[in-house]
Amino acid sequence: MASYNLSSSNTDDFTLLGIPGLEQYHIWISIPFCFIYLVAIVGNSILLYLIAVEHSLHAPMFFFLSMLAVTDLILSTTCVPKTLTILWFGSQKISFPGCLTQLFFLHYSFVLDSAILLAMAFDRYVAICSPLRYTTILTPRTIVKIAVGVSFRSFCVFVPCVFLVNRLPFCRTHTIPHTYCEHIGVARLACADISINVWYGFCVPIMTVIIDVILIVVSYTLILCAVFRLPSQDARKKALRTCGSHVCVILMFYIPAFFSILAHRFGHNVPHTFHIMFANLYVIIPPALNPIVYGVKTKQIQDKVILLLFPKRFQKDLGLVPSWSDMVIFNLSSYNPGPFILVGIPGLEKSHVWTGIPFLVIYIVAVVGNCILLYFIAVEHSLHKPMFFFLSMLAMTDLTLSTAGVPKTLSIFWLGAREITFPGCLTQMFFLHYSFVLDSAILSMAFDRYVAICSPLRYTTILTPKTIIKIVVGISFRSFCIILPDVFLLTRLPFCRTRIIPHTYCEHIGVARLACADISINIWYGFCVPIMTVISDVILISVSYALILCTVFHLPSQDARQKALGTCGSHVCVILMFYTPAFFSILAHRFGHNVSRTFHIIFASLYIVIPPALNPIVYGVKTKQIKDKVILLFSTKGTE
Repeated sequence: MASYNLSSSNTDDFTLLGIPGLEQYHIWISIPFCFIYLVAIVGNSILLYLIAVEHSLHAPMFFFLSMLAVTDLILSTTCVPKTLTILWFGSQKISFPGCLTQLFFLHYSFVLDSAILLAMAFDRYVAICSPLRYTTILTPRTIVKIAVGVSFRSFCVFVPCVFLVNRLPFCRTHTIPHTYCEHIGVARLACADISINVWYGFCVPIMTVIIDVILIVVSYTLILCAVFRLPSQDARKKALRTCGSHVCVILMFYIPAFFSILAHRFGHNVPHTFHIMFANLYVIIPPALNPIVYGVKTKQIQDKVILLLFPKRFQKDLGLVPSWSDMVIFNLSSYNPGPFILVGIPGLEKSHVWTGIPFLVIYIVAVVGNCILLYFIAVEHSLHKPMFFFLSMLAMTDLTLSTAGVPKTLSIFWLGAREITFPGCLTQMFFLHYSFVLDSAILSMAFDRYVAICSPLRYTTILTPKTIIKIVVGISFRSFCIILPDVFLLTRLPFCRTRIIPHTYCEHIGVARLACADISINIWYGFCVPIMTVISDVILISVSYALILCTVFHLPSQDARQKALGTCGSHVCVILMFYTPAFFSILAHRFGHNVSRTFHIIFASLYIVIPPALNPIVYGVKTKQIKDKVILLFSTKGTE
């Protein structure tokens, strides 16, 4: 990072503590930070690429949008890489010039973001209130003047902060209880009067941002006046729709910004940990969400993204995206009733875009967490034990379960790609139900705990590699045999009525109910056989833990009992997370006729993504071997 060459007696390094009070959780906190940062980098880079290469996007609105993307990249990159080195490697030192540089670019990006949002509001005002004069008002020369003006204004507002900090003597502590350098936080370490720093650092930036907000409000007031004068309702909706993404970004930027500024100035009773967590999330979440909001709500960008990703198949029809399940299909019957329509979450269609955001974040956590778990189990020789082999099976099954449903769900929410072929629907249905039954690999883990605690001397002779392979093949084959008949029971049905599925993915009973034939066998087989299989697994798990508890209570010392039960903690958590919502969902589908369909669908959609995301976290936090390997990996890298 470039640093300011300013004369100063402050040559000592500063120490950034990270998040005080949460030091033991730094590694885990860094994982979502890292992946949200990657989303921000990739999203804004794709946005800049499309605006640069697509001639149809060479319009004033998209020029300002590209400025916003560049500023977001500066804002997040100024802070997040240093934050990750603190959280992962304990690299807490930062030089005084480096601290000043980070401080400047952080605050500069914030004020520049505000100015760009004002420029975009002016663009919307001209486009709606004076559409015939749009090209004559927003000429290339005018746009360059606006860009230079907002950049220079932001520079002039915050460069004094650098000199105000540089003039201060730091003769006491050089420890900053934060993950990055910010003006007031650094100034408070000085052994001198910092009144001018406090008032300038608060009043000048806040007044600048308030002026921007006032001008944005004036612009949108004039826009609304112009819109309500339009003759037709369609014209009003079309005009307002062009402002939707901009309004969303404005709200995401200013609401947490004002909260953060006021909390730092007046929130003396707010815990310091909350301040720091909120500040860290603010510099990363808006930059990650902005390109998603514009990509989803701006048709020109959405179309270009689809063309970029699927150039051959979707040049004529931009309204569709392929499901992963279309790539691998069952060739079971010559009868193909044509594509089905997945509605998503009925009743919440207007909120689909926002509903997709937490789904994406949780899915990323699930994929990354399980991949990290599989990586450690594969490369660490000390984890080559039966328990961790069964855990790797659980991780792979969770990846299959979530990936069978979530990508298609997100394409419905964000791109309106609701169609799915009948073979694709069968494939998705099979892998969802197969993964659910296969998750009874948890049963194998209960047996592993039973042998380890009840017969520890015979553990290696009972759970030999040959026995483990037999268990794996057995439960995989059992799950296949239980779910495969569902596919054939569906292919025999005629679908002569509606093909609209009020759900986010295909599941057996939901598809069968669309048929114009007797589906009694589908209902009874689809309910009784899987539920009896799961109940038998629960009974066997209960028997295993009953025997484990009997053995534990016969141990001579309390420490030995606690140690034995401690090895089962993570497994019990996973059992509860898996079976409790599973039984609730199955029974609600069978008997809960008065339960809202929207609730059913939201619950079912969350069930295929939340347990796969939580399982690796639970095992990572509660299993000492895995936790130690994670810490060892990052601490080793930090000392190299």
